[in-house]
Amino acid sequence: MATQVLSMEFPRPIPIERTFILGNSVSAIQILPTEDGERTRLGLITQLPEGAEIEIGGPGFSDRTVCVRCSGASYFVFLDDLDALHGAAAAAHG
Repeated sequence: MATQVLSMEFPRPIPIERTFILGNSVSAIQILPTEDGERTRLGLITQLPEGAEIEIGGPGFSDRTVCVRCSGASYFVFLDDLDALHGAAAAAHG
């Protein structure tokens, strides 16, 4: 199985612009470093639980996603999955 490597770079650490508590669980895609540490790759799809604190760090891989940190790990989440946080997460794109 081939691993997809993203061609975009992410600042380390991701600058924190906003912090929120999730009102419901949301699906998230892990962002993992490649072995050389120079780029990132997509990891597993997981669930960020209701009540988890997320830090919105910037744009995602498309205009429908945003990059977040939760418990020290980085993820992509879809804006539509953030419901009440949609407007705040969209602000990370602008």
